[in-house]
Amino acid sequence: MKHVFATAGLIALASSPSAGWAETVKVVLRNGDSLQGELISRDEESGITVLNHPQLGRLELTAAELKPVQQKPAWESSVSAGLVGNTKDGDSTLAINLNADTKYQDDTQKLRLYGSFNTNKSKDEGKPLDIKTEKGSAGIRYDKPISASTELFALSNYQFNGTNDSGVNTVLGNIGLAFPVIKTDKTSLTLSIGPSLQWSGGGVDCPSDNFCGGTYGGGSLTADLSWKPSDVLRFALQNQFTTVWANESRPSNTFSAEVKIYPSPTSKLFTTIRYESIYQSMSTPEFNNTVTAQVGADF
Repeated sequence: MKHVFATAGLIALASSPSAGWAETVKVVLRNGDSLQGELISRDEESGITVLNHPQLGRLELTAAELKPVQQKPAWESSVSAGLVGNTKDGDSTLAINLNADTKYQDDTQKLRLYGSFNTNKSKDEGKPLDIKTEKGSAGIRYDKPISASTELFALSNYQFNGTNDSGVNTVLGNIGLAFPVIKTDKTSLTLSIGPSLQWSGGGVDCPSDNFCGGTYGGGSLTADLSWKPSDVLRFALQNQFTTVWANESRPSNTFSAEVKIYPSPTSKLFTTIRYESIYQSMSTPEFNNTVTAQVGADF
């Protein structure tokens, strides 16, 4: 539950007076020089961009003075995988990790599709197969901006953990409002909150579990933070806290952290390390943590 406090800290930051973040942008002039400052306005019809530069003050730049900006593709996808196998004296181990993420964004909407699968199995000579990890997830999220600071969103998320005694499958549906608290070229922070509906089932102990197989209403709060300190390094954090109204409040929390390292600023290939911590009070066992290392590509 310690990751819940990280979410609370992000909310406190967003609600403080100092959280009035202006968008910081970098523009490139025709001669190759670059300027970075707070974006005051950008008029597409006149082509005039107004910046507040920390040293030069207010600058009005025309389209003729700026280097044309390459349009960001609407679709962006990322796939990564890791495979480790070992055999020695009749004993064998195999670990497979897969992750896929696809995003679409234009001026009126955003769509994200994602999925992952992790398994870790071992087989000692003369002994049955031991499945240490067998888990996966899949989800879809749709966002529709309704103002400069507010979006409507809807998401559906599925989690699978084959080693659970109860609550092998968990499905979460969530709708509500999203607030882009920070939105710059290097950093973005979005808070999402709204009602949710959760179902969990499956497992050998499910028939005797009071919560397994039931559908419960509740609420969910999600914080998404991405940070790009350089062209070869990227960080992503997400914390999703959900509570349902059963006989008593039953919370769950999913925290994930990812680091991507690129060999060069223009490379589409990367190495990634991902940490995921899942707490499900309506499943047995309640805690599950995973660390994976993978290689992947953007396209």
